[in-house]
Amino acid sequence: MKVQSTVGNDQSSSWGFKKPEDGWHKVEMGEGIDLMKDKEGEIVQDAKGNNLWKFPAKINDEDATDHEADISLVIAETPFGEKKIGDIIAAIGMKDAFEKNFPGDRSFFEQAIMDKVKIKVPGQFCQMRTETSKDGKYSNVVEIATMKFKAVEKAAAAPKDVAKGKTAAKKEETVADAGAQEKSDW
Repeated sequence: MKVQSTVGNDQSSSWGFKKPEDGWHKVEMGEGIDLMKDKEGEIVQDAKGNNLWKFPAKINDEDATDHEADISLVIAETPFGEKKIGDIIAAIGMKDAFEKNFPGDRSFFEQAIMDKVKIKVPGQFCQMRTETSKDGKYSNVVEIATMKFKAVEKAAAAPKDVAKGKTAAKKEETVADAGAQEKSDW
């Protein structure tokens, strides 16, 4: 066997993992929306017994230092999970299409609806705002918006920004609409 590696006595190898910076990001939803499963293929549940779904997502902004950073979401089969999926659907511009094709009081976790989510969401763009957890270990998605949303960073810099010498000036960020148009191929 030939081991392919750049690791040597005085070298290291980067695996490309990036932690998203705090703030707004242009995000592309990824392929592979599915129930989370363990090594034995069993469905993973949270501490309360709710099934967990993975929604792959990556920052897709070649001008950003955290381009291609993974900000995938884990969504539990709960009322708040329903809201999260609804927010994703609205942010990618498909709210009306889902309401039209699945009328009435329905759940995103119904098989027919989730099957359509798995097809329609990947490849679509939205914006997500991340914040680092208080312990500094994780980046949490705290807001989601359409590509047309104009994000305005807070005027007051966080203490860690002041320590790094960053100014507290307002920063406006407009991300062009990435074409998250409703498709008629239902």
